[in-house]
Amino acid sequence: MIYDPRRMTSNRYDELPYADYCFPRTHPEHLFAVSALCGRPAPHFARCRVLELGCARGANLLPMALDLPGSELVGVDLSEVQVAEARARASALGLTNVTFRAESIAALSDDAPFDYVICHGVYSWVPPAVRDAILAVCRGRMRPDGVAYVSFNALPGWNALRTIRDFLREHAPPGPARERVLRARRALAVLDSSLQADPSPWSAWLRAELRELGGADDAYLFHEHLAAVNDAVYLRDFAAHAAAHGLAQLADADLRVAAPALRPGAGDPLALAQSVDFTHNRRFRASLLVHGETAAGPADPAALARLHLATRARIPEVDAAALADDRPVTFACDERPVALRDPWMKCALHALASEDRRPVSYAAMAAAAAARLGLERRAALGAAAAHAPAVLDLLFDGALSLHAGAARYAEAAGLRPLASPIARAQATGSDEVTTLRHTRIALPDEARAVLRLSDGTRDRAALLAGLPRDARSEAARAGDCEQALDWLASNALLVG
Repeated sequence: MIYDPRRMTSNRYDELPYADYCFPRTHPEHLFAVSALCGRPAPHFARCRVLELGCARGANLLPMALDLPGSELVGVDLSEVQVAEARARASALGLTNVTFRAESIAALSDDAPFDYVICHGVYSWVPPAVRDAILAVCRGRMRPDGVAYVSFNALPGWNALRTIRDFLREHAPPGPARERVLRARRALAVLDSSLQADPSPWSAWLRAELRELGGADDAYLFHEHLAAVNDAVYLRDFAAHAAAHGLAQLADADLRVAAPALRPGAGDPLALAQSVDFTHNRRFRASLLVHGETAAGPADPAALARLHLATRARIPEVDAAALADDRPVTFACDERPVALRDPWMKCALHALASEDRRPVSYAAMAAAAAARLGLERRAALGAAAAHAPAVLDLLFDGALSLHAGAARYAEAAGLRPLASPIARAQATGSDEVTTLRHTRIALPDEARAVLRLSDGTRDRAALLAGLPRDARSEAARAGDCEQALDWLASNALLVG
């Protein structure tokens, strides 16, 4: 059968479009920061040109356009239906720095170079000719110091998942998308039931995967397991394909995944990364590509001095003396303990935890640690430099997140709170909204109501007047409103 991209897009994506998601590691700030960590300066994220291939309805690109008013963003997708919706959303938001085009990846109309190219969730799901076109765009349309993000389903992890995919395609033959999904879900239930009496490790693994799929939305189940094309590849083969187009692997966008190849003394970073994929049975990767033949190398701890860090770790309930001596202190970070004994490291992480996930410059974090320990200037500078490798380890372990600058959202609600217009629009029909950190978060009911009213024109009295009245006292309603505003500020939903 001859591949017709427009027909495929209409059949696959317009009939059952993906839910609206943003992808934090595709943000230009993250790409800039990772490139800087690897000792490779990239165009500044606040003033850049961004191209997204496969932009769908703009759920990933529109929040970037709001966040980066000094940048120019272009989204390309074959689906005229979804591009039209993306344009309508941009118009409703008043965003003039983003454009959407219904075009083939192989025939882009924009000849101007881009600083960043994003292609999430496309490479593995299109035929080889389109995969070639993706990398040709990265090579031909990206500036010499630019960075491209290309994600793909990875082997060896997808070797076992192919069993599930083949099983579902066997029991959900070609037909209307929603009918196929319904058949696939019935097949999942039958398969799970047939495995209940089997105590083998294979059965336990398979049932766990079936439970995951059972909770997935229809679009994911359809496009991941029923679509005609889903070709997982080994990292080494992806890197070879990229090299054939004059591109080199810089790192994985997820620093926890990238860590083994970026640690000092890693040897051949690509060979090591592939070996680690085998040991972890990796099933997904998001590669950062740059121009050149060899780009990967160890991360430079000294580069942290020019970057910002944040953490989800919570402040431990210990006295101040425990931070300054050599007693171990444990920080809870996403339900994972981070145990530290070194006084400087404890004070540094405490300083970051005090900022409620707001990025802090390495210099400010180090200054806070030095002040708590009473270090004079020369000793403070020496400690900041000496501890950079240990901080890098925390970053690679996932206890910290990497940023290129300070937060671009409000620390607290002002007199007339202004919530993200994208989140306000999403809150009318979704349980989740996009934050100004470029993440998704579920909205509590009270916060949802306050979010929708926080358009920058209402003070506290007007907000209360717009909220539903109930049996609570006015003081209680006002207190709950303030708590909701605090929650919105803490979760990066208020404009600064």
